[in-house]
Amino acid sequence: MKTTLELPDELMRAIKVRAAEEGITIKDLLTDLLRRALGPVKTTKKRVLKYRELPVRRGGKPATPAEELTPDRVARILWGSSK
Repeated sequence: MKTTLELPDELMRAIKVRAAEEGITIKDLLTDLLRRALGPVKTTKKRVLKYRELPVRRGGKPATPAEELTPDRVARILWGSSK
């Protein structure tokens, strides 16, 4: 990503000198300095559901017998039967 920074002249001179001494580009020097200053990048891990794995909701109240999803009740819901 490109960005524009406005830096004091004396700081820019010091950056140019340091980059030349180390034999690297200004971009590489600034990237390295910023990475070290910021520390490790924290990433959030998203849980990927495996094939046919359903999310489980924890907590709440137990299902009543009328609410419980038995195989027969699921079939009635899917097939639209009111038995």
